Amino acid sequence: MQLEKIRSKQLPKRPVVYMPVRLCEELGICVGERVDITYEDQQIYIEKACPGTTHNKRYVTETNSINIPKEIVKELGVEPYQPYSLFIDKQNNRFIISLEQCKGAG
Repeated sequence: MQLEKIRSKQLPKRPVVYMPVRLCEELGICVGERVDITYEDQQIYIEKACPGTTHNKRYVTETNSINIPKEIVKELGVEPYQPYSLFIDKQNNRFIISLEQCKGAG
């Protein structure tokens, strides 16, 4: 799997991630479309929704952002202002949010 790092920053108070318009277009993810959101370890995967899946689904907003579902926030222990890195995985047509450990976590 070859990943291209897009950015590293902190999540806002409410966990929302903004995806670059150009890269969304490359992946065929458009404003108003649904995406599947899955997770494993400290990574969250965002990809074009498959109708038959039972994954968490969210709509891409007009600002090319998605809200991370509360279930995932709770399960992964996501904190407000937690550092993360956003990657694009062109081979698998998805974005990957890699969460960094908070300094207080241990």
